[in-house]
Amino acid sequence: MRSLRTILLGWLLPPLLVVGVAAAGGAYVFMERRLTQAYDLDLGDIARTMVPYLHTDEGRITLGLSELALAILKADSTDQIFYSVYDAAGHVALGDSGLAPPSLERAPHARFWDGTHGGLRIRGVTLSTDVNGLPITVVAAETINKRTRAYRDAFVSAIVPTVLLIIAPVFAIALGVRRGLAPIRQLRDEVQARPHGALHPMDTGKVPRELQPLVQELNDMLRRLAQAQETQARFIANAAHQLRTPIAGLITQLELAARGDSDGAEHIAHARDGAYRLARLAQQVLSLARADPVSNPKAREEAFDLADVVKGRASTWLRAATARGVELEFELEAARSKGVPLLAGEMAENLVDNAIRYGAHNVRIRTHAAGERAILEVQDDGPGIPASERQRIFERFHRLDNESTEGSGLGLAIVHEIAQRHGATIEVGDGEGPRGTRFTVSMPAA
Repeated sequence: MRSLRTILLGWLLPPLLVVGVAAAGGAYVFMERRLTQAYDLDLGDIARTMVPYLHTDEGRITLGLSELALAILKADSTDQIFYSVYDAAGHVALGDSGLAPPSLERAPHARFWDGTHGGLRIRGVTLSTDVNGLPITVVAAETINKRTRAYRDAFVSAIVPTVLLIIAPVFAIALGVRRGLAPIRQLRDEVQARPHGALHPMDTGKVPRELQPLVQELNDMLRRLAQAQETQARFIANAAHQLRTPIAGLITQLELAARGDSDGAEHIAHARDGAYRLARLAQQVLSLARADPVSNPKAREEAFDLADVVKGRASTWLRAATARGVELEFELEAARSKGVPLLAGEMAENLVDNAIRYGAHNVRIRTHAAGERAILEVQDDGPGIPASERQRIFERFHRLDNESTEGSGLGLAIVHEIAQRHGATIEVGDGEGPRGTRFTVSMPAA
């Protein structure tokens, strides 16, 4: 892509050049016409000067000027002057017989024309008049040397000041563009000079007003990057802690079982439980990565029905609920949405699993459409969630009961990530009875 300087110069210089050329052309045309009028006036005066000295004698035309007077009339230091006088029949009565105007038609005013005479370019004038009642035509002409020189001088007089007036603004515009883009270069240098990992905001105090929105957006991006970096670091630390506990328990139980004492079977059972917990934690971390649009940007989106998603996983949920003595109820109506069906299933599964694990005896799963939204509700009769904790429960590795070995604190974080990716909202409210919690996920309808 072209540089900003090139774009600015491309917009500023052509209009200046067009105006300069138009001004120079206009000035030249004006001076050329004025010069032509002045020289034509002089040439016409030569023809008019001869008229009073023309006489007729028995039909013959004579010129009452001495040789000296005629020489003075034709005197010119630059050009040659020619004249001829035509009678009513169109014959040359006096002067140069080869001086032929384009037309001898009579006219009430002088007519100027361009032609050649003796191989020379000339400018001529034709003047119709009467001498003693006889119609005659006086023709005067001159070479165009002084006109050509005057036109050249007029062109130089028009073009040179215009060129100088163009050059000065060109340098001024180039300098102005360079000075005007200096803050952008300074901003670039400041960004390049930043050390790796420096995400503190940039100072907007010395930034021009036009660049402040850009710098503010850049600062917002840096702030988001800093938050993402902090979240990532916290996630890695928490994940390491969460993984360390089941791994350490698994190793301990296996070592105890390896001693061969009477409690070996119990140790093996505890090791199996630890392995299951470790496997679930790994599965939830993978689910979290799938829900992240940055980590998994190419997941194919399609239209799906939340009721079908729930039906596809209902048997798995029923087995897990039966093992814990929890009863599941389903109220499934069509609720079409658009997104990644696999992620929508992960979201519903984590909500149901969260309800089954934490003290519920009855869990109701409901899907339905409400206007332009597709709704998924998961309601339980468990101990409920305090209002002060209803925002924090979606944080990664946050648990209401840190002493419990149930869960890893990732289930609701996965729900939140998937909901954000699908443009959905989540509401946490009380259940219908004295206890319990209701999660309502509202997704855009397909």
